[in-house]
Amino acid sequence: MQALNALQGVLAELEAIEGLRPPLSALSFITFQKKGTRLASIALNPNKNNEPFTEESSALFAQRLRTDRIARGLLSTEDGDSLLIQLSFQPDTEYSNEIFDAIAHTLDRLRAYGSISLVGTPLFEERVQQYLTYDLERLLLLCLLVIVLMFFLAFRSKRAVIIPLSLSVIALLWTLAVMVLLDYELTVVNIIVPSMVLILGSSYAIHILSEYFQTIKADNTMEEKEERIILAVGRISKTIFGASLTTIVGFLSLVLCELQAFRELGLAVSIGISFCALLSLIYIPSLLAILPNPKQQQLHRFTHGRISKALHRCSIAFVRAWPIALVLMALLLIGFVAVRDDVRLDTDYLTYFPKDDPLIQRSVAFARKIGGSDPHYITLTAPDDEQDYFFKPEVLKQVFAFESHLLATNEDITHLFSFPRYTAALNEIYQGTYGIPDTPGLILMLSRLLKVASSQFETPMLSSLIRDDGARITITVRSYDSRYQSWESLESVRNLQASIQEGVHLLPEGITIDDWGIGVDALRMGNTIKADQDRSLIISLILVFLLVTVQFRSPLMGLLALIPTMTGIMCNYVLMFLFDIPFDVVTVIFASITIGVGVDAAIHFLIRFKLRQKDHPNMEYAVLLSQTLEETGRPILLSSISLIAGLMMLLFASFIPVKYFGLLLSFALLVTTAATLFILPALMMALEKIRSRVQS
Repeated sequence: MQALNALQGVLAELEAIEGLRPPLSALSFITFQKKGTRLASIALNPNKNNEPFTEESSALFAQRLRTDRIARGLLSTEDGDSLLIQLSFQPDTEYSNEIFDAIAHTLDRLRAYGSISLVGTPLFEERVQQYLTYDLERLLLLCLLVIVLMFFLAFRSKRAVIIPLSLSVIALLWTLAVMVLLDYELTVVNIIVPSMVLILGSSYAIHILSEYFQTIKADNTMEEKEERIILAVGRISKTIFGASLTTIVGFLSLVLCELQAFRELGLAVSIGISFCALLSLIYIPSLLAILPNPKQQQLHRFTHGRISKALHRCSIAFVRAWPIALVLMALLLIGFVAVRDDVRLDTDYLTYFPKDDPLIQRSVAFARKIGGSDPHYITLTAPDDEQDYFFKPEVLKQVFAFESHLLATNEDITHLFSFPRYTAALNEIYQGTYGIPDTPGLILMLSRLLKVASSQFETPMLSSLIRDDGARITITVRSYDSRYQSWESLESVRNLQASIQEGVHLLPEGITIDDWGIGVDALRMGNTIKADQDRSLIISLILVFLLVTVQFRSPLMGLLALIPTMTGIMCNYVLMFLFDIPFDVVTVIFASITIGVGVDAAIHFLIRFKLRQKDHPNMEYAVLLSQTLEETGRPILLSSISLIAGLMMLLFASFIPVKYFGLLLSFALLVTTAATLFILPALMMALEKIRSRVQS
């Protein structure tokens, strides 16, 4: 009794909060009772004008709730130990922290009588913004620290730290300014834009600095230094131009996706990469020209250090072991073909949050207790939009049978609310039989009662059951994932849609069926994501192939450049299958991005190989490959390690998809780098042997 009085007072206070519609609860829900030969609409709450509950009125309310087929399970659990209050905003009102604080403060009065779980879409949206703001600052700081550390370890020079760091920061600021001008909002997808610009921008600086340290002499005069800087930039500019162009193409392929978030990500990162490439060719040489020459010790460490010695030994071994590389490539291809269709897709936004988040824990507990939250709607429209169609007894009986089929065959459904069900419940009150009346007159009377009750008690839920002209009805289904006792999953949505299709034969011919809701939107988004992935992957493959082919004037070089990136993508599929990492709104784009980013190392290797082959036409092919590996290995390793280390910082993100994206792209680039240094030379060696045999 005390709890009901407190609840009644809380509902009155909630109704008084500006911007909120009157709350829907068991205390405000409408039921019917028979009075003589007629039905009268009454509220489940026997009190009028918020009169205090007594023991008698409390018992009457409990009895009405327990026996009402519609309210029980809709606004309470089946056992009646929990009640549900639905809050919604006025049409011109948006969610705000002030409204939430007012709601939370009002509901706190009920905590003395039981536990309170406050869940809903506005809370998730607000929590997303909290995480995004927090992650933006944290990830940027971590990426900056990684850039500083990696450049210092690679070059042991202050200039090698300050120059690329300043380049990345300038490019990032320009990119963020463009995003503001384009009115982009921070989302789970484009949260990675700043990190990607910082990380990718630093890789171009590594190529410039590596070429600079290989070309410059400690005792060069000012004129000699300028000449050597021009020489170094000229030698590496082709690599940077080709690498940046392919990276931009990889990201721009996302512009053709249907999801706006992908389009924004692709355009923003492409713009950022353009800034980075431009600054690396203009800004870095300008700074190097006015800075003093590196010390002889720094230059010697760079050209004769441990990394250089290790690369010399590995370059010879890699070329000799080319058959092993081809066998590994073949095994990987077999594994990829075996698992590529078994990587699952996940668009359940609950799984994107940290598992220990209180909101997620409350939401899962709520779903288990109530049996779901966000409803699944099934709208039935009469043939040719015929008026009064769903007032016909024979039609309603068929729809009622269809609903019974859904309840009987689908364990995920916990409650079903519809005009036929309400009609059957009212018929039970009026005639004692739970079912559809045989005469249309009674159905019309019941529909009028619903309309009057909906208007009188301001209950839009009742008015949504059937359109005024009787040509359309909407079935509201509450469902969840019964296997895991959790929120409605994509699998449970598919199961419900399968149940709908299995029961279509029970419906009258000519009826139009439209199922919709958040679950259907998630399923549709999953299909869109999959289509976007395939589209962007194919487009990026074709464009990168064409760019490299034009750059080298050789289709064979275009194909060879793609081998390392395809190796990385195939390895990632195997990794995702083995560790059950799903595709989601972020990880689904890793393949097209890997093509754009991962091909950089292959382009650098192939450019240097062709130059060396041109300068030494009579040199043995294996020696050419070995020397090219030794020359390009250091900048390729340094840029790749920098990229991988920076991307690994995404593992500190709050959102699971962003963590997975950092892991997958890091792993893909790791494999791509290894494939550039091992598999690509092996394949080139095999092709050369085939060519030699054909010629001989």
